[in-house]
Amino acid sequence: MKYIITNILLCFSCILMGQTQSVTAKIDRQNIKIGEQLTFTLETTKDQVVNFPILNNLDGLEVAQELPPETIKDKLVKKYLITGFDSGAFYIKKQKVFIDNKEYFTDSLLVNVATVLLDTAVIKKSINTKELEVDPLTFDEIRYRYGNYFYILLGVILFVILLYYLFRNKKEVVVKQVPKIPPYIKASKDLKALEGKELWQKNKMKQYYSELTDIVRAYIGDELLIQSLETTTDELMDLLKTENKQQNLHLSKETLEKLHSLLSKADFVKFAKQKPLESDIQGHQSDATTIIETIHTIVTSKKTVEEDEVQ
Repeated sequence: MKYIITNILLCFSCILMGQTQSVTAKIDRQNIKIGEQLTFTLETTKDQVVNFPILNNLDGLEVAQELPPETIKDKLVKKYLITGFDSGAFYIKKQKVFIDNKEYFTDSLLVNVATVLLDTAVIKKSINTKELEVDPLTFDEIRYRYGNYFYILLGVILFVILLYYLFRNKKEVVVKQVPKIPPYIKASKDLKALEGKELWQKNKMKQYYSELTDIVRAYIGDELLIQSLETTTDELMDLLKTENKQQNLHLSKETLEKLHSLLSKADFVKFAKQKPLESDIQGHQSDATTIIETIHTIVTSKKTVEEDEVQ
């Protein structure tokens, strides 16, 4: 009998140890919009030596902020704020946590990032619902339904037609075309004007970074004749790398990395509401000027060579 009781106690203690040395991972929501944040939480029992991971293997997702561990009741809790800037389905992969110098792995978690979160019930309902055929309204039905508004609208239409016949023989007004400002000159003026606004000094970080990156994007689009404004950061970088090869621009890897870093940081400020340091802001402003100067020099040199070859 004592042998049986001893075995039961040993099994029970093993179960308690297994429960004590475990780690769980969870997220507060599975679906987010681009730029929104979710909370990724790791939990384990307290009174243990725990080394939480640094999340650096998030494909398609990014860590916006890592919070320090805290004790909640009998749990040791570590939280990470995670966001995404591209739509799609992404996994927070298994994470390795060391508890008392032993490895433990969490489960992987699925996160959906979308421009607009869709209600699947509404989608299914709309797919299964047939469009209703509507007969067009007759003239009498329109007149009866809208009453006096109908006659007012009719009078306005007749008045417009009368004006058309009265002035149709007038000469067309000649609109003078304003010469288009070269992209480099426009970008330089815009950067100087942005500096004069002192937006970041007034704590208007989002507006400052939006205008700064818009100037850089607009210059790249006008100078290289590519779609640069209505694209994500990754899409623009892929497009620019392709044009760099096709147009033989010879943009250096350093310049491309500097542009990617500037646009990515601006995304964090605009969507994740980060507040960069004054030194970082000044560095980003300098990077924007350097990128524009570099591309302008390359394009100008390329045009000069092509003109010499023609002559």
